[in-house]
Amino acid sequence: MTTGNRAEDVGQIYLDEDACYDYDSQTWDCPQCYREFNSFRALEQHVNSGAHSAKSYRCDDCNKEFSSLTALMGHCESTRCVYANNIVHTLANDYERGPQLMLTNGSTYTEATLEFDGSAKPNPGNGGAGYVLYDGSGSVLESTSVEIIDGYITSNQAEYAALVWGMECAVRYNIKSLLVKGDSELVIGQMNGDKNVNSERIKPMYKQANYLEESSFRRVRYEHIYRGENSAADQLANEGSNCYADEQKHLSEAKY
Repeated sequence: MTTGNRAEDVGQIYLDEDACYDYDSQTWDCPQCYREFNSFRALEQHVNSGAHSAKSYRCDDCNKEFSSLTALMGHCESTRCVYANNIVHTLANDYERGPQLMLTNGSTYTEATLEFDGSAKPNPGNGGAGYVLYDGSGSVLESTSVEIIDGYITSNQAEYAALVWGMECAVRYNIKSLLVKGDSELVIGQMNGDKNVNSERIKPMYKQANYLEESSFRRVRYEHIYRGENSAADQLANEGSNCYADEQKHLSEAKY
């Protein structure tokens, strides 16, 4: 996959359609943030929207610009820009109090989105978990595949492990408003309170997910999506159950 070249005369970014096409997921992938799109036109609109070039935040001490509040907070915490550090924490507190933060340039940053999935091959068997965390503008903050190394893992256990580890990832990014999307009707239904939690195998992870929701976030919403809409997390979960994961973890690391 190649990066886009900017045409300086008209400001348009042109992409190679064939180079951006992923034959496995049958999507066109952004060469900068790896977000997947169902059409090449949607990808072109994304890369030309300014998502990867807009500098919405500036440190008032050193005048360095950043494209996200998270990046500015990291800069302030690692430097001596005291004034900007005070400003950025004020912005963060404002974001905690409301679902949206309106910037001076007119941009609106909404809640972050977490997509998760789990896999077991066979079921029960080798377990894998995957999650993708997007910021409010749709850019990928982190995507991770995990091999669950205990063995004899059920698909429901793997789903809950992916949910818990994805929520913990969101906590590390200081996210307070989170939309959680998954293709497991069981997990989403239980987290929404529509289904009972009867299995002793998943109760500890259900409790951990609820604990994270109550202790670390201002608001969490759960939305069921179909598997075709969850392809990125599904691929990561399969990498985990096929032992090609980014990380290895025990299931106990996802329990309350």
